[in-house]
Amino acid sequence: MTQLDTIQTTVQQLRISLNQGKIFATLPDMLGKVITSIATEPKTSLKIPRDDKTAVARIRAIQKRVKQTSDPSVTDDEIAFLVAHLASTNPAVRDKGVFFLFNDLFQAEAFTNEQVKALFKRLQEPDILFSHIFEPENDAIFLRSFAVMILSGMIYADQNRYHVLSKNDYLSTVQNIGTYILLEKDGRGYVPNKGWAHAFTHIGNMLEELSQVPVLPRSEKVFLMTAVVEAWRRVETPLIFGEDHRLALYFSSLTNVNQFYSETFLMCLKNWQHTLVNVRPQESYRFWVQWYNRNRLLQALTLRADLPQPIADYIQQIVDLF
Repeated sequence: MTQLDTIQTTVQQLRISLNQGKIFATLPDMLGKVITSIATEPKTSLKIPRDDKTAVARIRAIQKRVKQTSDPSVTDDEIAFLVAHLASTNPAVRDKGVFFLFNDLFQAEAFTNEQVKALFKRLQEPDILFSHIFEPENDAIFLRSFAVMILSGMIYADQNRYHVLSKNDYLSTVQNIGTYILLEKDGRGYVPNKGWAHAFTHIGNMLEELSQVPVLPRSEKVFLMTAVVEAWRRVETPLIFGEDHRLALYFSSLTNVNQFYSETFLMCLKNWQHTLVNVRPQESYRFWVQWYNRNRLLQALTLRADLPQPIADYIQQIVDLF
């Protein structure tokens, strides 16, 4: 059994236990233990597309064709080409190319129902969503992060246009995205010469979309909210490219849906604060990165006028610990 298999099994067991009401208050600590148990694996070679000029030309040709027809479509081969080029380290290909084109294709309803379901599944397969995720910082972050971003757009498109994804499709997504959140350690925002990685912003987008899927049980949304709090606590990359405001928007939106979400988020904050009561400043990069990641998130939350009052009051008590 691989490390990924082990963690996937643990995540599934925790989701089941939460759904059955066997755990709740201990969930933050349990998820935290999963994160801290992750072992770094040796670096392996990456497959990065290097056909930038050819890729850009093909992307533009597809865009032109879609805009010029009243009944746009895309072939399976073109979809496979676009997915493969999410791994590009060239932002003109990955971001302004593939990502923009996927948005155009969904708005034009160019996909068949079968293609939507197949693409939704493909983007969650381990060679994409968990590509090189156990290894030291590497360029596979672009493939992982943009797969999450495309998936979040697909959920929006399905909820508003396609209506082809089933409850089981969404439950599988909670399993995979929950695992991804716990595993992702690369919090880089804008990478010089390579463009946006922005994993935690894309996670925020994904969680916002999943929070609005009506077929998902409340326990699944609680699981995801708790997972991202625990992941934020432990990431060792400075989150300085707007990730705090994106997550604050998600937290404020969800906690206003139902008091239970508000109480759960407050529980997560109190659990986090409890671990800091006897902490003193340390002369280490890791300590200060995590400390200021915390402060930025709390400050972003205080700027939300729609934050439930009990949460806003508690944050005012803890925001200036040092």
